Amino acid sequence: MAPLLKDRRDARRKELLDAAYERFMQYGYSKTTFDDIAQKAGVSRTLLYAYFEDKKELFRSVARDVLDGQRLKTEAVLESKETDEEKLVAILELWSVELYARIADKPHGGELLEEGYRAWEKIGVHYMSTLVRALAPLAGGPEVAELLILSLGGLQQDHPTVAALRKRVSVLARLARGGKKA
Repeated sequence: MAPLLKDRRDARRKELLDAAYERFMQYGYSKTTFDDIAQKAGVSRTLLYAYFEDKKELFRSVARDVLDGQRLKTEAVLESKETDEEKLVAILELWSVELYARIADKPHGGELLEEGYRAWEKIGVHYMSTLVRALAPLAGGPEVAELLILSLGGLQQDHPTVAALRKRVSVLARLARGGKKA
């Protein structure tokens, strides 16, 4: 594919993902249709199907797009002048509190969180390895990093407030660093 054509296709795909994100946030997963997304993007449903096989694939693509943004933010944190403790908390917050806060207070937040967990089961392997590599030097090794990441889902199970989740993440980071103040 010619570079200019690929750039146009990538830009169109991003527009479709942005429209899908907005509609999923507005209507939830189950009530959002391809027609809703196509209308928001100003395209035909047929064009949407040219990019995505079905709603499940589209939702996973939206999730990947969001998580790719988190990965870029993680890289910025790692390059920052913050202490290792501050970096650890910041990265854990990026991958739990920030994502949770985007969804939790929406009318369909619970449904979106559940669908997000299902999407993570399919796409999370790549992000898990990226996160383990990022956190390992900050957390005392890859085993501790993996345990921290797996723990983040458990911190959300009772659907806490964002403030409560932020506190839990801080405590988890402190525990990972041997009880030192994080």
